[in-house]
Amino acid sequence: MKVKEKSLLIGGTILLAIALTGCGHRSPVSYNVNGRYFMAGDPACVTFKRTRNPRLIQCMDAQGHPTYRRRAMTNQELLMYTHRQQMRQLQSIEAELMFSRMPLYGPWWW
Repeated sequence: MKVKEKSLLIGGTILLAIALTGCGHRSPVSYNVNGRYFMAGDPACVTFKRTRNPRLIQCMDAQGHPTYRRRAMTNQELLMYTHRQQMRQLQSIEAELMFSRMPLYGPWWW
């Protein structure tokens, strides 16, 4: 195998590994329900419906069975969630820039 082919194979494997990380599990995301934010979308709370109490939602699993009630996020929790999302986006942009500047031929010097 030539050096160029080997470098492309290694680079492709690394990019595939990066692309597949985290694909197997669902993370919750925030939903705005009448001005309050709730975390839902994970396996225990695939879908939800409002309750009489505006500070709670009723979570349901993938089969539509009720699991438990979840409370709205506090302002501090919402701020931390937003901050983590922004940091993930920034890391993704940085990784994209790093790979776009790499040569497509070897050797791979990291």
